[in-house]
Amino acid sequence: MPTLTLSTFRSVPWNVPYYLRIGFREVPPAELTPALRQLPAEEAAFGLDPAGRVCLRRPVRTT
Repeated sequence: MPTLTLSTFRSVPWNVPYYLRIGFREVPPAELTPALRQLPAEEAAFGLDPAGRVCLRRPVRTT
């Protein structure tokens, strides 16, 4: 598996800054896979506002 991808809250003060510090980067809309494009609708079904979510990705180290 070459990368690790997650979806998290954009507005929680420590979430995104923490993930950025450990090597994650925001996934640009043009790079979202079909499954990641569908994720906001799935999260909305649980009551999460899609505008408040962000998708992040980082390479997986194999060493």
